[in-house]
Amino acid sequence: MKHTLRFPFPAWLLACAVLAGCGAPEESAAPVEPETVDPAELEAGIAVEEAAPGPAPEVPAWTPAVVPVEPGQFRENLRAAGVAIEEGRLLATLSTPAATADAADGAADGASPEAEDAEDPGALELYLGIVATDAEHREANAGIDAVTTQLVLQGRAALADGRVLEAQQIERVLVRARPQHPDLASYRTAIESALQAQALVQLGDTRVRGNRIFKPEGKGAVVAYREALQAFPGFLPARDGLARLQATWLDRALQAAQSGEYAEAERLQAEAARIVADSPALQDMAARIVELRQARTEQLLAQGHAAVDALDLELAARRLAEAERASLQARGLDGLNERIELARHYGRFRPGQVFRDPLAAGGEAPEMIVLAHGAFRMGSPEGERDRQANEGPQHEVAFTRGFAMARNEVTVADFGRFVEATQYRSVALRRGGSTVYDERGGVMGEHRGVDWRRDHAGRKAAPELPVVHVAFEDAEAYVAWLSAQTGQRYRLPSEAEFEYSLRGGRDEAYAWGDAAPTRVVGNLTGDGDTSRLGRRWSNAIPGYADGHWGPAPVRSFPAEAFGTFDLIGNVSEWVQDCWHDSYRRAPGDGTAWVNPGCSERVIRGASWASTLDRARSAYRQPSAAATTHARLGFRVVRDI
Repeated sequence: MKHTLRFPFPAWLLACAVLAGCGAPEESAAPVEPETVDPAELEAGIAVEEAAPGPAPEVPAWTPAVVPVEPGQFRENLRAAGVAIEEGRLLATLSTPAATADAADGAADGASPEAEDAEDPGALELYLGIVATDAEHREANAGIDAVTTQLVLQGRAALADGRVLEAQQIERVLVRARPQHPDLASYRTAIESALQAQALVQLGDTRVRGNRIFKPEGKGAVVAYREALQAFPGFLPARDGLARLQATWLDRALQAAQSGEYAEAERLQAEAARIVADSPALQDMAARIVELRQARTEQLLAQGHAAVDALDLELAARRLAEAERASLQARGLDGLNERIELARHYGRFRPGQVFRDPLAAGGEAPEMIVLAHGAFRMGSPEGERDRQANEGPQHEVAFTRGFAMARNEVTVADFGRFVEATQYRSVALRRGGSTVYDERGGVMGEHRGVDWRRDHAGRKAAPELPVVHVAFEDAEAYVAWLSAQTGQRYRLPSEAEFEYSLRGGRDEAYAWGDAAPTRVVGNLTGDGDTSRLGRRWSNAIPGYADGHWGPAPVRSFPAEAFGTFDLIGNVSEWVQDCWHDSYRRAPGDGTAWVNPGCSERVIRGASWASTLDRARSAYRQPSAAATTHARLGFRVVRDI
């Protein structure tokens, strides 16, 4: 069958076409084929020398089926040409490989040549039919000019896409229909450039098959594709060749990164950049590999920290080395390295050893004391005097590793450094007040303008006093800052750690024994204590006077069994656990018993206003996490 070349072309353009004369058609010289390359030389690894130009493929002349029409049919032909243009039917016949295949298919299907010849003529043939009778016909010549101009545009697009044979066939149409077309000479030059680019692309493809991408220098596939683009800028097959090569290299780089071969991935990315610099594909893959490496780094760092927690220091060191190879940044590496180094020196720590961590902002963290790992019975036995139901059942708690506890509560000065460094606003400050001791009334009451900077009575607090009027949230914020400043894991103590430290290895009701104290052991309610206005406690420890009504400066009393101060009394303290009304299903490893989103936390230890029953080692009480008052503070622990 005949092949119809259809091009979209607006009918109104015909009215704007410039009139031109229609001379006698003549054959043009065949285009010059560029020099060729023998692929066998490439495959054999021999240096390629471009051969002399070979014969150009034969592109047959365009011979339209033009039938001269009588003058009375001119109007009908012009209308038919306009319809053909609207339908995109510029030509009725054009010999292309597709047309040859279509003709073979038609013969196989039994189609007759007569049926093929019955196809409607294109606009150009219709116009040529008019000028075959009247060579000066104005409208027909304008139509020929418009159609051939559109064909030039279509031919140039075909060249850019690499469809060179199609563009050559259009050149044959121009030679036959408008040999004097003003764009014909430049169009032929473009065909020559495209033929040269096509040959270079074929050379590049051959070099790719021979795996000669960059070498030998100046003769690799990349060079061939680039030379094709120099011969014909924007030549799509050359751009596609480079894009395919780069895609292959980028896929290899990704596979290398996924396998942990980061040096190889970087090398392949660099070579991909040599193929096409700054391409979107290159940038996207680079970002993807960075994300992959960072995710791997974070995974390795997490595994390293977990290994330190488990004291598997060899595994932690291996994970750190892997993270250093994976990471493109140093972020997070130093923290793990410091933890590993400190853990490697765990043998230097011993029960009772005291140390301080430096703060990045200057100064030091609270003084810590190392408590040895061990086991104890947590809670109170059923027969203990003043026992509460929430203190049972007694259960064994075993610490598989030691931990460091602050020797005293966090002071006003400690908390002040944190607030100054972070501009943190405490819960009481945001709320506008807290609960203080009203000495005139002898009761606790809410007062406006009271926060962590105030003491138990609402006066300005001395720096050495334990900080009070702090909520659980405030304590958590402080330990988070401390962790960031030191690079170590600071936190609130678990309830088990607090009781373990308070008991100091004893299983009696109190940290000092089973009866009321016979000496001063801490800041508790003694019948010998008086307020500034002379008030006394109504339910006091007989024969006990510690000299303080309200919190005392930290370490005002003797050190306790494990070297801590003020666990026995002074202020009650926040611990990390959520409140549970018994120890059923409580963890046995000493970790905090925390449920996500719990609103009540545990308070441990007696305060300056606690009765003797609340000074028992097993005593515990619940409190809303937002609670602030003059009897409640906190201290920190640090993992080692």
